[in-house]
Amino acid sequence: MITITKLYPLAALVFLSACAGTSTLPHSEPLTQQALREQVTLPPVDPALRSAAEQEVKRLLAAPLTTESVSRIAVLNNPDFLASLAALDISRAELAQAGLLPNPGLRVIRTREEEGYSTELDLSFDLFGILFIGQNKAIAQEQAIQQQHQVALQLLQLLNQSRSAFIEVVVAQQRFAYLQTVQEAIDASAELAHRLYQVGNYSELQQARQLKFAAEIRLQLASAQQQQQQSRERLNLVLGLSDPAVLLQLPAYLPAIPAETPEQTELEQLALEQRLDLQLAKSRLKQLQLQLEQNKNSRFVRGLSSELAGSVQHSEEREVALGFELPLFDTGAERINKAQAEYQQAWWQAKALEQKALSEVRQAYSLHQHCYQVARHYQDQLVPLAQKINQQNVLRYNGMLIGVFELIADTQAQVSTVTGQMAAQRDFYLAQLALQQALWGSPTLQLPEATETTNTAAAAGH
Repeated sequence: MITITKLYPLAALVFLSACAGTSTLPHSEPLTQQALREQVTLPPVDPALRSAAEQEVKRLLAAPLTTESVSRIAVLNNPDFLASLAALDISRAELAQAGLLPNPGLRVIRTREEEGYSTELDLSFDLFGILFIGQNKAIAQEQAIQQQHQVALQLLQLLNQSRSAFIEVVVAQQRFAYLQTVQEAIDASAELAHRLYQVGNYSELQQARQLKFAAEIRLQLASAQQQQQQSRERLNLVLGLSDPAVLLQLPAYLPAIPAETPEQTELEQLALEQRLDLQLAKSRLKQLQLQLEQNKNSRFVRGLSSELAGSVQHSEEREVALGFELPLFDTGAERINKAQAEYQQAWWQAKALEQKALSEVRQAYSLHQHCYQVARHYQDQLVPLAQKINQQNVLRYNGMLIGVFELIADTQAQVSTVTGQMAAQRDFYLAQLALQQALWGSPTLQLPEATETTNTAAAAGH
């Protein structure tokens, strides 16, 4: 049996490996914190462990949908988000890998001599990797934290997309159902106008007006039907539902606009403290600072290694060698310059992101207040006035003071008011989501545009 004794460096290496251990995130993960705040459960990504998540999705789909339930379905079932969760396992593996010592190298040298054969064992160690294992772990840890923040941002974006798609599809369905009712009434009036025109009791101008409005309503209905189909497809996509035949139990309309919105102060400071993209930028800065320090510290010791050689036949013979890279041509100055430039670039990017975050919060809050005022104006004034006008016209019609066509004309004037109220209600809830997203950050924050509030049909009705 061949043995080599007194290999103290190998024993020291084993000891260092035990001390290195594994690397873990030092605090509660940002993704877990966001999931708890949003009251959603992060599902497993292993297909073999997804039966419980699939059963939960079926249970949620069997009940009437709400903004909370669509959020849970999206988190459990959206394949893009599940791929992002799988990326976390990659970052954890990379973090654990960074905490491992480099493996030693072993060479067996068999030499023929006059006395016979001799065998030498040559052990080599990567001293550079051993010396900088702590810094490598710190850099990998910052990269893992950045991945956590990135997936947490994707979670918030997914929740925003699912809730926005839910709001859009409910309003599209409501608008389509309303225009269907209007079309039935207008078609009946157009048919009556045609018969009266044939017997000479209705002028050609009056008949043309009725036919024109009936054609406009059919066009609006076709557009509303297309919007309903598209919004439903967007909702199915964000929920991860590939079967278009899946029945979604949607509410008939959105909740009424609240009487008042809670006053929100110091939103800009709150955004600076909690926005995940700003935290990600700070972690990126810390990582680049660690890399810059590592480049400075390792400038003249790159390629540092050691070798221990010994003869099997002569156990007392030992040879120790130390090797390192001669910085004759590459002195490491350009690596340091590059690391410094990357740090400065990231610093200014973080500064720009901070200014962008403050601007987004101000824009989102201004839009939220505007959409709230418009929605309340429709809910408190325009819609009640339209209802009052309709009630008075019905009384006048019952008293035979006006005819059926005057009553239909009032219906024509109300169409834009009712559909405008639906759009204003939708815009308010979308602006509410945009404000929340501006406070937490998003990879792609999109502020909804304010809807034009001019009542064109009513202005041109009479």
